[in-house]
Amino acid sequence: MNQPALDQTRKTLGTFRRLRHLELLIALIGIIVGQSILNDTSDVNRTIFNVLFFTVVISAMRSLSQSRWSQLFAFSLGLAAFSASMFAEFQPSRILLVGVYTCYLAIFVSLVCALCRSVFRSGRIDANRILGAVCIYFLLALIWALVYSLVEVCRPHSFNIPDYVALGVRQQMVCDMIYFSNVTLTTLGYGDILPLSNLARTLANFEAMAGQLYVGIVIARMVGVQVTQQIEDQRLANLRKDETSKESGDS
Repeated sequence: MNQPALDQTRKTLGTFRRLRHLELLIALIGIIVGQSILNDTSDVNRTIFNVLFFTVVISAMRSLSQSRWSQLFAFSLGLAAFSASMFAEFQPSRILLVGVYTCYLAIFVSLVCALCRSVFRSGRIDANRILGAVCIYFLLALIWALVYSLVEVCRPHSFNIPDYVALGVRQQMVCDMIYFSNVTLTTLGYGDILPLSNLARTLANFEAMAGQLYVGIVIARMVGVQVTQQIEDQRLANLRKDETSKESGDS
């Protein structure tokens, strides 16, 4: 490989390392895309979805790289949840599903806390911090989806999930809840899945308000600050250039 190509490769790798939240964002998008292929009762599809969830756990560990205890916590709970979800394929159980959802919920909540410390710390706003803020938004949808799933498992018929009565306890329910959570967070609300109980309605209301406030206040402000920083950097660079040109002319 010639030197220019090698330099370009190093530059690309350096950019990817700086954007360390990009991997997590890709994994989270994979979860949303993955749930769309689980509209049937295929064991293979459910297994793929379980692997996608565990992939998010691995990506979360990399985002939590500054703390080995956090990494160990995420990996232990993630492995336990993955094992329980695979066992539930052969022996469906409400207790197993509660354990799976609780483990993933604990991982994602701890990840959101870690991302908040990284994203909202003092200092310059860069692309990596904006990606982290977007990851938090996706994680909020997953967290609410897991909470909805726990509510439905513990209090059946809190939501009018299609075919739920016919299929009974099933892991595919979390896919329905991810879909419902995403359309609620974005206030899209198609109405095909509806919260029926007071608890479910209250949670859906809070999620809709949180989604609007987060995008309107947090992400919009961060992007605005980054643009302002770039303009200020360009202005300072032009001033230095003018001063350098003036000194060269005087000499």
